[in-house]
Amino acid sequence: MTASVHAALHPLPAGYHRLCAQVLAAAERDDRIRVVWLGGSLGRGVADAGSDLDIIVAIAPDSVAEFAADWREWLAEITPTVLARPLPRMPGSFYSVTTECLRLDVVAEQGGAADAETLARRLLVLDKDGAAGDSARRAETGQPAEARPNPVRLADLTAEFFRQMTIFPAAVVARGDWLLGVVGVQGAQLLLYELFVEANQPLPPMGVKQWSAKLTPAQREVCAGLPAPTATRDSVLAAMRATAVTYRTAASQILAANDVAWPAEFEHAVQRFWTDELGWTW
Repeated sequence: MTASVHAALHPLPAGYHRLCAQVLAAAERDDRIRVVWLGGSLGRGVADAGSDLDIIVAIAPDSVAEFAADWREWLAEITPTVLARPLPRMPGSFYSVTTECLRLDVVAEQGGAADAETLARRLLVLDKDGAAGDSARRAETGQPAEARPNPVRLADLTAEFFRQMTIFPAAVVARGDWLLGVVGVQGAQLLLYELFVEANQPLPPMGVKQWSAKLTPAQREVCAGLPAPTATRDSVLAAMRATAVTYRTAASQILAANDVAWPAEFEHAVQRFWTDELGWTW
């Protein structure tokens, strides 16, 4: 493996280094596999100790179906596993857990299928034909697209928040289903987190599990300060009301800052509904 590959793997526990070497050895022996990359946070150079070993393999076009049928045998040559499941609608791709509890995810694609933007998020490990290196160099010369908060995403998150608020009185309060209420509060808090993340775009490259790093210090404080409900009436009602007020306040500021129209009619309808059903106002 090259120095750049070793550097990418460095944050991971030692077992992953051995596992990657075993994958590479198996790929070198298999003529069906023409290219191997590190993907995910490893490919972007932002892995940490909690990252998975994400591998992408390019399969010769005339061997795609065969590899898709035989991937379990190929995996068994690499390592024993306690879990190995195919990825839906991605023939030959799978996620797995080894007997050492190492997580190995492999995506198989037909050789030449990746575009330049995709290749720019990968780290080349093995290239039997030399073509992938040329594609990667071409990808590096391209200019990244301008990134900013997506106004459609901001609007959709806010609409979904208000939609969830129309469900809460009947599905949770009227039924007295406080376990569902806990889930409902968690869902509303997740919508707030996703709203903050979208508002912070573009983010620097980072792994999907780097949760808090996607927020500003002030946003982290807001999320950390939200109540964590227990499955009782008073706890769920207090937590949902606090979360709803916090979401509405944050969303109104974020949408205004990004020139996104506020769903005033939807908000007013929810406010009337909440007042009638729960006696609540914002």
